[in-house]
Amino acid sequence: MVSFTYNEENKVLTATFAGRMDTIAVQKVSEMINIHIPVKEGISGDKIIFDLREVDYISSSFIRICVSTAKQAGPGQFSIAHCQPFVKKTFKISGLDDILNVT
Repeated sequence: MVSFTYNEENKVLTATFAGRMDTIAVQKVSEMINIHIPVKEGISGDKIIFDLREVDYISSSFIRICVSTAKQAGPGQFSIAHCQPFVKKTFKISGLDDILNVT
């Protein structure tokens, strides 16, 4: 579902997701996200990357988590990497591809 790695040298927290990020899956991973990513604005200047290489579907619940995490991280500190074409298109349709730095 989700695993976390932290690069101490670059201060980058990477959350790697796998599978369908539908509403049920998001309920399970949201607790893990809250443990690894403090729930407060401007978290210590660390960069956060959501790696979606192995994700083939996202729900609005997952998009909400992405937006919330981007807000917490601060400007330019959050990005979404390695999206499958369908997932990337979902972010584009929602108008969030630029705001969330989707690649």
